[in-house]
Amino acid sequence: MADFPEPARQRGGPALPTATGTGAGSVPVLNKWRDLLDPIKACAAELKLNGTDIHFLDVLLSFVPGTSLALDRNGQCIVFASNSAIAERMGRSGDSTVNRCIRRTEERGLVQRRMAPNRKRYRRCGAGAETLRAYGIDLSPLIALRPRILEMQNEVQCLALQIRLKRDDCASVLAELRQRIRVQDDPASPQQDQLKHFEKRMRRKLTCSDLAQLDREIRQTIAEMESRSTSSEHELSNTDNQFERHKEHSIKEIPISSNTTTKPQVPDFETAFPTLTKLLEGAHTAQDLDQAFDDAAAMLTDSSRAWADARQKMGTPAASVLLGTVFERHPTIRNPGGYLRHLVKCWDMERLDLANLMLSNMKPQPDCHVNQR
Repeated sequence: MADFPEPARQRGGPALPTATGTGAGSVPVLNKWRDLLDPIKACAAELKLNGTDIHFLDVLLSFVPGTSLALDRNGQCIVFASNSAIAERMGRSGDSTVNRCIRRTEERGLVQRRMAPNRKRYRRCGAGAETLRAYGIDLSPLIALRPRILEMQNEVQCLALQIRLKRDDCASVLAELRQRIRVQDDPASPQQDQLKHFEKRMRRKLTCSDLAQLDREIRQTIAEMESRSTSSEHELSNTDNQFERHKEHSIKEIPISSNTTTKPQVPDFETAFPTLTKLLEGAHTAQDLDQAFDDAAAMLTDSSRAWADARQKMGTPAASVLLGTVFERHPTIRNPGGYLRHLVKCWDMERLDLANLMLSNMKPQPDCHVNQR
């Protein structure tokens, strides 16, 4: 009875099919698109290849029949298409681009030119149609370089993951900064410009070190805002009534004319400006107080812009004295906005004494107190 050989054992894990070569061992048969071109595309920047170079390699692989790329008996994989044929598939009219692509990919070690004595590209076949000799562009360096390209692809993927995580961290702290600025509701704050600068940098293609630096800058900005907020809350918490303390501070900052021989007894804010004080009753913080001032100015005809200019030029404490004066004299004023601008102009010309102006509101007086020079 004839003896039959034992069946081959099934090896664990997937394996690529192999083709016999002349070297030691067997050479794997690779899918030219999935196993070779896709890793090269992923590492294009690291290999210093541009889009035209990738397209050139894609066209070269298209000249190899089938989907697999294997070496012949000489350990080569020759594409002997002419420059004109390659340029036609690339959609180019001349061969200058093809020559540049061949030179760049050869410098990167991806292809190698096998030149005939007459510098032509062709192949000679034997009686059995086997290739005896071929001249052209050899793709075997792609197979030899594949392990290094796979390592490079793994490094690129790991780096891309790190960048994505760091970008997510930056986006998180940037959202926190955006929320803090939104709570302030001050479009003229310097943090608004910083936020726009950070958002512009986030739209760029940043490295890990760039993202780490951006993260530190955003966190530093948030820490500075927290420090200023804590300092402000500490100052306001030393009194039982924050609104009363703000008004006392405003009165202290009112400049008194130096040409007076006797310092006048300045009345408190409620006594001098009862109308404005009643409009500010619901304000309990400095931010609420600023909003209440704006709302009060909007109640006067043509006064919103005049109030904004006065606060910017004089500061809120001094400007509130002028706004309170306009409210107290409103029944006798035809144009409140124009009158407020007139008071600011007098103050700017150093003809207006704010302390005496507060005293003048204690008794009927149709015009502001102006120091005549």
